[in-house]
Order: sequence, then structure tokens, then C-alpha cells
Amino acid sequence: MQVSPFSFPNYRWLWGSSLCAYCSMWIQAATISWLAYDITGSATVVGAILAVRVIPLLSLAPLSGVAADRYDRRKLLQYAQWLSAATVLLFGLLLAFDRVSTWMLFAFTIILGAGNVIDRPSRHSTVFDMVPREIVPKAVALNIMGNSSMRVLGPAIAGFLIAAIGAAGNFFIQGALYLASGLLAYLVVFPPKKPASGRVSAWSELKEGLRYVAGDRTTRLLMTITSIQYFLLVPVFNTLFPVYAKDIYKVGPEGLGLMFTMVGVGGVIGAGTASALMRFDRIGLIQTGALLVYCAALVGLAISPGFYIALVMCSLAGAAEMVNSVNNQTMLQLSAPAEMRGRVVSLIQLNPALIASGSLLAGSLGDWIGAPGASIAVSALSAALILALLAASPALRSLRLSQHR
Repeated sequence: MQVSPFSFPNYRWLWGSSLCAYCSMWIQAATISWLAYDITGSATVVGAILAVRVIPLLSLAPLSGVAADRYDRRKLLQYAQWLSAATVLLFGLLLAFDRVSTWMLFAFTIILGAGNVIDRPSRHSTVFDMVPREIVPKAVALNIMGNSSMRVLGPAIAGFLIAAIGAAGNFFIQGALYLASGLLAYLVVFPPKKPASGRVSAWSELKEGLRYVAGDRTTRLLMTITSIQYFLLVPVFNTLFPVYAKDIYKVGPEGLGLMFTMVGVGGVIGAGTASALMRFDRIGLIQTGALLVYCAALVGLAISPGFYIALVMCSLAGAAEMVNSVNNQTMLQLSAPAEMRGRVVSLIQLNPALIASGSLLAGSLGDWIGAPGASIAVSALSAALILALLAASPALRSLRLSQHR
């Protein structure tokens, strides 16, 4: 019987720290959208505030990967949580004294985004220091399951907190969660880092990481698969779900919230399914199958005769997304050399930028041929791309988990 990652105290501390950070992040994401609209009354401003999250992702993600490989990861985790805690607590105080203006919403979003970018490569790549390599896939799945759980619970918690204690009190709760995350990270004991011989500059390490990503066949393949998912399929959720809820199923904002909740529920199920699928070696075929199921679920959403069947399709899409994400991220980390794992893992943070770009495509198609037509179009294109890649790439057909355990 395989040992659970929770059998290792350091992993338990790390997972608890991650759960607090994810919970605060998803509460904050829902709260800032509500607050931005409440202050400005403009949906355009809300969209712009959410869009500036891409700025720290594009500018800091590669450097954060270098930092994760170069410096003490426990300190990086703590510093990121202290930065986030200080930012949300200060923002809560300003909000309590009615001193928040529109430009502060933009600044808050960028600073919080920078804290997350600093945190994530260290957090994800640290799993390899906490558990034996043979159970790393299960540990990665548990991390993603925690994030998916908070994606379901966070918005609901945010709404309850806003109603119960107001938006300012909500930010104080977020700050407490970030502080708890930093304290739990402090309890994690890391193995000593091997001193690097002939340490080169951070810029040289960044270039080395980029050369590795461009030259390694497995990494290129995995990034191509994840690009199909995040550029073409995931944007359907944020961009076209409101159209389905308002104009097609006529279920209003409550129905929209239920659609997103079902995606999150599917994500939790998908993370557990992905963990179970780790016993199968042909991980390339699993990722291909997951993407095809994702495409089929979005087509099912487009042709659903009623809202409840549409909710089932939302859940299936969320599950397929998570199966592919867990397998892809696990393989990306397993295949990377230990000395540059942080730099490789930092690439995962570019996915939101792909979503932002893909949202423009999905929105344009939605205006042109309607939300169902757009969903079918991007699903058909994604299916064609992954099947063409499967036919043309022996590396994908032969990609096995055992090659990198």
C-alpha cells in the first residue's frame, strides 16, 4: 500500500500553508470584483482591474523561478505571505476609514499578484523536498485538490463575510489567513541546499532556464498541451458563461454562480481522479484523453436542452481540466532537472496570461456566432490540434510516467 504524503510532517505543514494561501486568494478574487463594481459602478473598470493581474505574471514569473532555484525557498514562501498579509491588512484599514479610490484597486491587484508570483514556484517545486519521489504525483494532486476546493468555497465564503462583517472585515480575514500561511511555512524544515560550484549571475540562470525549456522535447510537448487548454478551452468559463446564464438559460447571476460552482466541484473530483490515474504509466494518452473529454463537455454545454444538463457538463469540463492540469504539472516537475525545477515550474504561472488572450478570441467568437457556436468552434479546434499532435508526435504517444520517476 502506497504511503500517503500526509505521513510526512513537513508536507502537512506545507499543505496547510497552501490551503490558507489559496483560501485567502479566492476570497480576495471574489471580494475585489464586488468591491470594484460597488465603488465604480463600471463593468469596464472591473474587467481592467482583473486584467492587470497579468502584469506581474508576465514580468516576474521567469525571475521568480530563478529565485526559487537560487535562494532559500522557506524564506521566499514567508516573505511572499508577509507581503500579501501586509497589503490586504493595509487595504482593509483604508477601506474601513473610507479612503479607497479607484487607483488603489489597481495597485492592490498588482501587489497581490506580485506576492503570488513570488510564492508559487517555491511552493510547487518544494514538494520534491518534502516526500519521496515515488509519491510526488499524489502530493501534487493533493496540492491542486486543495486549490480546487478553495475555488469552490472561496467565493461563497467571501459573500458571507461581506454580508456579515462588511468588505473591510473581509480583508482582515484575508490578512489573518496569509499570516497563518506564513507561520505554517516557517514550520517546514527544508533539507540543506547543496552549494553551487561557480555560482553564475541570476541573469545567466534565467537564460539557462529559457534555453532548457526551448531545447527539451518533453517540456516543449507539455507546454504545447497546456497552451491548447488554457488559450482555447478555459476562457469559455469566464467569457461565455455569463452569456449562457443571462441569454440562453435565463437563470440570472444565481445560475451563473452555480455554473462556476459546478466547475469547481468537477475540479475537486478531477484532482482525485488524476491522483488515481497516476497508477497508469501512459501519461501522454491520459492527457490527450482528458483534453478530448473537455472538448466533448463544452460541446455538450452548447447543445444542452436544459440548465441542469448544462450544469453536469460544467462539472465534467471542470473535472477534465483538472485531470489534465494535475498530470501535466506533475510530469513537468518530474522531468525537470532538480537544479532548475523552480524555473520550469514558474512557466505554469503564464497560464493566466494565456486565458486573458484566449478570452479575446472567445468573446469575439461569441459576439459573431453566439456562445454555443463559439464553444463548439474552440472545442473542435482544440480536438483537432491535440489529435494532430498525437498523430505527428511519437514523443506524446510514448510519454510515460515511469521515464521520470
